[in-house]
Formats: sequence, structure tokens, C-alpha cells
Amino acid sequence: MESYEWIKTSDEHAIKSGCNQNVMISLKLKNIGNSKRKFTLRLNTDFEQSDSMIEWLIEIDNDYKVSPSDNKEIDINYDLSQNEERNISLRILTPRGGYQNDKIILDVDLSSEDGVYKFHDKYTIELVPVIVIAKCTIGKELDTAVDLSAKAETDLKERLISNKNARNEILSIMSPYEIKGYIFIETMHVDRVEYLARTLRNFKGIISGTVSMDEIEHYLTPKPAVSGLSLGDLVEIVGGPFKGERAKIMSIDASKEEVTVQLTESMVPIPVTVKAESIRPLDSK
Repeated sequence: MESYEWIKTSDEHAIKSGCNQNVMISLKLKNIGNSKRKFTLRLNTDFEQSDSMIEWLIEIDNDYKVSPSDNKEIDINYDLSQNEERNISLRILTPRGGYQNDKIILDVDLSSEDGVYKFHDKYTIELVPVIVIAKCTIGKELDTAVDLSAKAETDLKERLISNKNARNEILSIMSPYEIKGYIFIETMHVDRVEYLARTLRNFKGIISGTVSMDEIEHYLTPKPAVSGLSLGDLVEIVGGPFKGERAKIMSIDASKEEVTVQLTESMVPIPVTVKAESIRPLDSK
């Protein structure tokens, strides 16, 4: 926290948040004088957003709704005795229907009535997409992703008729091969995604909360086809002229993404070199 003898404030001043989420800004005020003192908190807001009617909710002691079309200064007084402290929490509820990169700029002025103490700070909250995890039928991850993407495209075309600022509700869908029964969805409006997906047969709902790109990027990095293969592994050939044959891995060429296998059911041991993606590991148990 940024700290003075009489006030401490939150460190983070450029805040990124999804829609319909709470953002907390904390101030800690202390009267370090020798007598009772009156302080005034003045909060002014400015906006950079696509739709001037979209409201942000600010809660301090009461709820205040602000927007570009209804912007007003918020003044709150605090009477503090000698050495009395007051924790002031600003809760900003971001708008449910905001657009990507919409911003609210908060100008915070805090001063004592006698003019001895004065403080000014500025905070910016910018709306950004979030990533959520959706459940789907195991084995139908890609189908679900394709169907949901098509739904979003149709929805966008319909909304553009009445709203030229309409944007696709789904920015991206990620379906990593290793993750069974789940897909990742990047969006500005989680509630709209749930609405669009409500009729999809294989869609099973969205898990509460969000994940960061750092948490899932290892699933999105392509792995070498030979990853996880070892000499002696039993495999099934799933492509090419030997499709359906079982074999044992005899050598691995990682640079070429190739493996040499020996067919296990052949009368004569035959070494065959195939692409690593053309084989499927078998359970060795």
C-alpha cells in the first residue's frame, strides 16, 4: 500500500477486471492531530466506454450509480477523534453489459476541513475478457466448441440489425486434447455464453469462477508427437498400410517425429518406420 502517516492506499492503480465483478479499493484514514477533525472524501468519475448508458455501481457507505450520462461527484464526510482510524472501502461493481476496453477513471480527493491534510489519487478500471471453464460430454469437446461458435456467430448477426456496436460474445474457444469433458471459453459476458449454450446437447454448464491464461497455457502449447513414448512400448498403428496392427517401439527419432516399430503379430519380425502421430499407445498392463 502507498503509505503516509495519516493515510494508506491500495498499491494497484491500473486495474483490469471482467464484467459484473467486484473491484475493491481500500483507504485507511487516521487523525494524527491533537483534536477532533473532519475529513471529506470527494470522488469524481470519468469514462471511456462504447455505450454512455451503461452504469457502474460504486459502494462506499451507500450505493451510487454512475455513468457517462449520469455523472456526479460523490462527497462523504468523516468525523474522527484524536488518533481514531477509519477503513474506507470502495467497492466498484463493473457493468454486466460492458464492452472490452471500457474504462472508469476514479479521481479520489481526501482532505481535512482545516486544510492541513490533502491527498489526491487516481485509479483506472478497464474491462477485459475472462476465461471460464465449461463442462461438456466426454469425447464431444470439439463438437461442443464448434456448435457454440456457430451459435455465437448467428447471435451476432441478429444483434447487429438493431445494435451496430454488437460484438461476438465468444472471443475464443480452446479445446486441448489432454482435457476430457471440458473446454475453455474466452468472453466478455459469461451470462450470455450460458444463454447461447442452453440448447446445445453436449454442453453441461459453466464452472463458477475464472482462470488466467498462465494457468492453462501449458495445455495450449503443442507437444511433440513422440512425447510420452518410450522404447519397448506396445502401440497400435492407426494410420497407413499397417493400420490396426500391434507393434513394439524399437527406436525413436524425435527430430523427425518418427518411430521404428516391430509388428508383434507378424511371422517374420519386420521393422516399420512410421510417423509418431500414426500410432496409439496401448495399455501395457
